[in-house]
Amino acid sequence: MIRWTASLLLLGFLPLVSGDCGASASCWDDDLRLAKLESLVEHLQGQVADLTAAKVRTEAELKITQDMAKSALSRCSSSWTLKRTQIVFPNLEKLALHQSTPTYVETMPTPLPNNTRAVIVQVFCNFWNSGGHAYLNVDIQQEGNEEGGVASVENTHYSVYANTFYYEVLVPWDGNLSDRLKFVVRSSYKTGGDNNWYRLRVVGYIMG
Repeated sequence: MIRWTASLLLLGFLPLVSGDCGASASCWDDDLRLAKLESLVEHLQGQVADLTAAKVRTEAELKITQDMAKSALSRCSSSWTLKRTQIVFPNLEKLALHQSTPTYVETMPTPLPNNTRAVIVQVFCNFWNSGGHAYLNVDIQQEGNEEGGVASVENTHYSVYANTFYYEVLVPWDGNLSDRLKFVVRSSYKTGGDNNWYRLRVVGYIMG
């Protein structure tokens, strides 16, 4: 009788034990899913933070680009003024060089405005002999203005009867630098008499 009762009691406890194991497995699955969800949330939060930082950088770069564009437009829209003048350098009035390469440094007689951006140099050639030569290659630059660069003049006239040649070149100018122009003759060749010569003058400047 006692053995039969114990058997019944044991059979009665089995569902309870089985029920507890099932509940424990379910809780374990829930914990696992919750851990995965928390990991996914952390990953998404990291991505959001990265995207936010990237957006901040992009907005900062865009603002810098816009400011640079506005600055460039404001410079482009500034007015430029051409002023004509006549500055004579006695050393350069009748250049009749033959196979010589001197350098001339000429000082402006009066200071140019601080906002001068370029000076205009006249290149004039007087050729009066049909059998002669009048060659002149010269570099013109504001003394000390290495950044502005050099205006290069190249002339080759041969066997021309009674002609003059005239044109103008722009030489970069910085008002914060010297008031001297440097003329560096690179090559020269002249035949045909004294009526073949060159003249170099400053005939204007540009402000801006």
